[in-house]
Amino acid sequence: MADLGQAPMTPELAELRRACLLTVQKMARAVWPEAVTDPRLNGKELDAALLPVQRAAVRDGLSSVWAEKMRLLAKPAVTEQWKRTQACLFGRLKHVSARAETPAKDGICRLLNLPEVWTVRLSDADVAALQARADPLDFPTAMTLFRELRSGDAGLTPLQAGALRAMEAAVSARFGCPEWGEDAAIQLHLDARCVRGEAKSLSAALAGLASGLDGSGGGAAVVEISSQRARGPAIRVPLRLPRPVADRHQGDPGQTVRSLVLELGPDRLRPKAVLLRQPSASGIVGAKTVLAEDFGMVNTSSIVVVRCAEGVTADRVDFARSEPGKRATKAFLETHVSGAEVEVLERVQLSGRAFLARIAEHAARIDTLRSEIDLGYARIGRIKGELNRLTGAEPTAPVPEETEEVTGPEAARYRSMHGRFFRLLAGLGRLKARRRALYRKIAGVKKSWFGHVANVRAALAERHRAVVVREDLSILAVEKKDPAYKGRTFNKMINNGAKGQYTRRADDTLAWRGIATLKLPGFYSSSTDWRTGTVDKGQRSGSRFRARDGAEWDADLHAAELLARWLFLRPKPAAPAAAPTL
Repeated sequence: MADLGQAPMTPELAELRRACLLTVQKMARAVWPEAVTDPRLNGKELDAALLPVQRAAVRDGLSSVWAEKMRLLAKPAVTEQWKRTQACLFGRLKHVSARAETPAKDGICRLLNLPEVWTVRLSDADVAALQARADPLDFPTAMTLFRELRSGDAGLTPLQAGALRAMEAAVSARFGCPEWGEDAAIQLHLDARCVRGEAKSLSAALAGLASGLDGSGGGAAVVEISSQRARGPAIRVPLRLPRPVADRHQGDPGQTVRSLVLELGPDRLRPKAVLLRQPSASGIVGAKTVLAEDFGMVNTSSIVVVRCAEGVTADRVDFARSEPGKRATKAFLETHVSGAEVEVLERVQLSGRAFLARIAEHAARIDTLRSEIDLGYARIGRIKGELNRLTGAEPTAPVPEETEEVTGPEAARYRSMHGRFFRLLAGLGRLKARRRALYRKIAGVKKSWFGHVANVRAALAERHRAVVVREDLSILAVEKKDPAYKGRTFNKMINNGAKGQYTRRADDTLAWRGIATLKLPGFYSSSTDWRTGTVDKGQRSGSRFRARDGAEWDADLHAAELLARWLFLRPKPAAPAAAPTL
């Protein structure tokens, strides 16, 4: 991100800042919990709570685009502060017996994670009991313990329970609802909706700033952003790329301005530009080093780097970009071969077995929860029908939270079933919350693993100064009859966004590092012997590729090597003419 200097705040910008700060503060307070140990709201739940505040801000006169921007700012601020608070509380509980190394003046080593007065109030036995209670707890059960302490002592002595309540109070006082004070700076990330003239005007402003990077212009632009009031006059903001910034980036011809951010402070406007290095497509032609990747599941990434002295031709690049179909690709592979003129520089294979095992573990737990939820809904449905029969309501009518008047011998049964209905309903809510938490864990595992693989590939490409080629990914679900089938949820978790998530992350990493990429047709990459131009699915057997002459490779590495050699394949020599017979 590059600073574009600073300028005094105009009255219009100051009014926009004031309205935005007021709105984002209202939104944060609307969703901040009364007790920090309450279960954290997910994105949808936060939106459900924040959207009414957003609509109220629009009714009060704030432009809808800025009201939405404040909702998007409040959500992560509240979530991160909530996480930080709970993490601090959990850490203090798990180390409740930790003491300072140096004694105080009274000769006592203070308990570090409790308010100071509790060092004297608690005996060593009390501290040991609290530590013994904390040791087996994981994060969810620790938060449950603090919630139980609101209405009772949770199996602790009154003194021990009071100490933990004091711990929670101290943490809550330290980490409160996010605050945006009078001296706060607020960042507005501009998109097309924020600008008068929308996408066309924003693109023109970005191009004007980018002209200072390549020397084609002065690096100046004007952007007119929406007023803080709906249908109010636009706010004019002049921008200029400072000369030191332009000089620092002019040596990189692929640098461009991707987006704009306005930071509104108490008295100064600080615009910023997000810079992006983009690869040049022309860099592929003439390249002599190519990195290719075969994406799979058991082996998430099989990478081969090759070098050829002849370099990549423009005709071959054009053919790849023409998106040839299966028939054209097969004809090409059968008539082209590769040999010793291509040197293999490096082979790397990243096993995804641990990744898949982690996904399978979470998926199995989700399947178990799904079964429990389905059974619970079936029980609730039966109880609901009986409750409505006893009250004379329609079978599908909602069950009121307050008990209705039922007389006769069925009255006691009705009250018992009514209480059981809402206990089951609350239990289902907890089961669904656990299931959502598992979905979030799976998303985190995928993000972490795919990010690691993307960085490894980009680092290899940079080290060898290679262009990157990859096949058009297509990950299919495992059939039920396949021995590798691990259930519907496992299929869903590895297919739902896995291909797109990895491709997006990997390509964004390459784009940021300025590495050129090319997509190749993936047809027959696992069944072609590049030495002879033989295309035969029978050559691939499980994890091994066995050519007709008996040569063997790891199947995934073989596919990656074919993709790496793809741009260097040469026409197959004509077969020698048969000798004439006498």
